[in-house]
Amino acid sequence: MPLLVVYGLLIMTTTDEGGYEVSEGPRSVLRRHQSFVDGTQHPKSPFYQRGENFDLGVKRDRGVVTCIHNGVVAMGVSLIRELRCLGNQELVQVYHCGSELSEQSKKLLFSIDDRLELVDVCGDLVEQGVLEQEMANKFRNWWIKPLAMYHTDVRHVMLMDVDDISIKDPATLRDLKPYKTTGTTFFYDRVHSNCYEHVNGKDGDEHYLKKLFASFDYDRFNVTGGNSPSQHVLESFAYTGKTCHEMDSSLVLVDKERAGQIVMEIMLWFITEERFRFRYSFGDKETFWLAFEMAHVPYAFSPWGVSGVSSTPNRDMELHPNTLCGSILHYLPVDDRDPEMLYVNGKALLDPYPEGLKEVPKARWNNMFNVLPTHMTPRLPRTVLSKFGDEENIYSECLIGLGSTPLPELFTGSLLRRRLHYWGVQSGMLATLQHCETY
Repeated sequence: MPLLVVYGLLIMTTTDEGGYEVSEGPRSVLRRHQSFVDGTQHPKSPFYQRGENFDLGVKRDRGVVTCIHNGVVAMGVSLIRELRCLGNQELVQVYHCGSELSEQSKKLLFSIDDRLELVDVCGDLVEQGVLEQEMANKFRNWWIKPLAMYHTDVRHVMLMDVDDISIKDPATLRDLKPYKTTGTTFFYDRVHSNCYEHVNGKDGDEHYLKKLFASFDYDRFNVTGGNSPSQHVLESFAYTGKTCHEMDSSLVLVDKERAGQIVMEIMLWFITEERFRFRYSFGDKETFWLAFEMAHVPYAFSPWGVSGVSSTPNRDMELHPNTLCGSILHYLPVDDRDPEMLYVNGKALLDPYPEGLKEVPKARWNNMFNVLPTHMTPRLPRTVLSKFGDEENIYSECLIGLGSTPLPELFTGSLLRRRLHYWGVQSGMLATLQHCETY
């Protein structure tokens, strides 16, 4: 039965009721994932909350994991409703840290779905002695995402950002080659050339990744082979100094049983130790692939680089139609002749103040509310940009010179429906959430 091990702590194993028990042995914590066996045992713990109408028959072998706090509840609700409209009926785990969700927010979430549970990951891990409270408080941000991946008892995890806007159920990715061959699907981030920080930064006088591979304590995690990076990473843009951002973590798929306990141990090490020593990532995103790489466990990126949508306030199609500066877009990770868009990670397509009210006076045009994107960057292999954004209306997010092609008609309708759900919550008109056919 798969186990998770956290070094430096007591051994604990889950009981039949979904709790923990203390055992004798080395100073580590073991969590047994019962759901990997029959998929139906729901943890009984004050840190797992479910509504009165929770569907006890929903299986736990696969599920959607998303992280929500009070400030993004409306967006999170609209994501969950969108997934249901797309046909996804999996368990939804809403992860949060302590008091990030008010009772009102919890009541709303329970009211909109009967296959949804709330998980206070910080409270649970503090209670079990995995984290100290001071450390747990440092996860009320992006870093809760890899902590949720570590903690969840779901086997086939689909970790999503609340501002993902899909035109088809992303669970279909599990049927494609990347997931079938490795149990993972990762997507690339924007290529930021001439950026010398994070995974492309200097750790002392050495390149971060090269030093990491050479100095990592492989024995601590029982990783055999020592310093032997994969061919994939040796050829990656991050390792070869072409970018400081490798992975976009807005959608991450992992089969935790296939990944194994060592990957999860190393993931926890990155987010509880390494990130405080060296800022290897802008937010959480590099943690996922790095954990697999350090464990010498295969993983798969999409064969395509990141794309983007046109920004209406930035006047992309009017001023520079071959350079789009809007939100990130990803295609299906399949190598065929007909490119198929999958989703946009686009808070600016939903929230009129995507960077917050306080940032409005200094907001850049391409980060303002994007009323109607019409085009997307064509599907391309990951590409080094010819130059970096520094001209008027050309910013670091711009995919310079990569071209444009019309967005599929389906996206406009999907965006309208998503906005209807989002604004329904914002305006208190929850009846709008009942409608999937809005166009």
